[in-house]
Amino acid sequence: MAAVRESRGPDSDGNGSLTPSEQSDNDDRSEHDSDYETEDEDERLEPRGKALNIQWTGYGKRVPVILFNAETILNRRTDFKTVGERYHLAFKFASTDCKIVRNILLSHGFHEVHPNSTEYNLIWSNSHLKPFTLRTMSEFQKINHFPRSYELTRKDRLFKNIQRMQQTKGYKHFDFIPQSFVLPGDYQDFCSTYIKDKGPYIVKPVASSRGRGVFLINHPDQVPLDENVIVSKYISSPLVIDGFKFDMRIYVAVTSYDPLVIYLYEEGLTRFATVKYEKNMKHMRNQCMHLTNYSVNKRSQDYVKNDDPDVEDYGNKWSMGAMLRYLRSEGKDTAALMMRIEDVVIKTILSVESSVATACKMFQPFRGNCFELYGFDILLDETLKPWVLEVNLSPSLACDSPLDLKIKSNMLCDLLSLAGVICHDPLMRSRQQVSKQAAEITVKLKSKLK
Repeated sequence: MAAVRESRGPDSDGNGSLTPSEQSDNDDRSEHDSDYETEDEDERLEPRGKALNIQWTGYGKRVPVILFNAETILNRRTDFKTVGERYHLAFKFASTDCKIVRNILLSHGFHEVHPNSTEYNLIWSNSHLKPFTLRTMSEFQKINHFPRSYELTRKDRLFKNIQRMQQTKGYKHFDFIPQSFVLPGDYQDFCSTYIKDKGPYIVKPVASSRGRGVFLINHPDQVPLDENVIVSKYISSPLVIDGFKFDMRIYVAVTSYDPLVIYLYEEGLTRFATVKYEKNMKHMRNQCMHLTNYSVNKRSQDYVKNDDPDVEDYGNKWSMGAMLRYLRSEGKDTAALMMRIEDVVIKTILSVESSVATACKMFQPFRGNCFELYGFDILLDETLKPWVLEVNLSPSLACDSPLDLKIKSNMLCDLLSLAGVICHDPLMRSRQQVSKQAAEITVKLKSKLK
């Protein structure tokens, strides 16, 4: 598994394997308060010597957490199913159907249940959460989103949150977002700015992805005023490799907002445009020159696909590591660059920490229920300054090339291990509820008899 870097809140213990049980270690609880602890001591100890992918955590190391390994996908290993099958671990999809996530979970002994089932360990969704979904979750259950994550992933909300931080903490500390205007509300401000700075500018719908509806303009009259869009100053001096513009897709995991715990995955993707970049705006309408989105450039006849996962610097999609090695060979300080990237990632998430943490307290029944994978799109300019273009709620997990599969399978296995999926039979939840109801009925009958 690839390594991850972390930025942890002040209350975290820094041991690199966060689980929900760790967040409860300091609570004033007895050894048997949790509904997912193993009851029988002999049963608890038995897997320690036999299971390849289990870690014991929490108070007295009594809580088993499953660890995920990409070898089950990349080399089709079947010896990691034991733990999942033993505990009858289950997952379900909500508003999505992700092949690689399904394959990883099945290869670790999980089974899929109906979307309406309540007997699950993990929900994987590609849409924003509904409060009802969270309120009905048990302590051992996980979902891959936080409430109000749209504060980070909607382009208009992201800009407003960063703008607020610029005003309260100082512009120089949050100057990694291009100057932007949310239209139609900010149209007059945009026109006033245009008089001083002719642009060009780039127009994006506030809630779209994959480059849909994105185009460049050089006059306010070209902006549609019948829909919500964000107009940003176009970064016209991007760093290029072999003449081609590129950006980076960086994977960032958040496992808690209170305290804030952020993990930056050390590998990512570098996505190239398919037409060489020109600073003059003669080809302003050529998306394959100005946009680096894979979904845009894959339709170009000039797109070059990489079919070898071990060759990471070929075609229009490289690994981030290959790009950094190239820059290092050109004499660039990539260590300092990655420090700047980590800085802007942390500050971006800090801009929404308060609102998301408040929503978690309102809707999240247990602190460990939620985790999140964000896809940060970052552009470098000629000075190696990183610019945050957008943050994706559900970054694409499609594996259209062997390189995609290698990077994303390792990243997802790290993510699921960090999320801390408890080895707890979800059927036990139903049994416990029945037992609780039976006990309540017995108490009521006894009180009536008295």
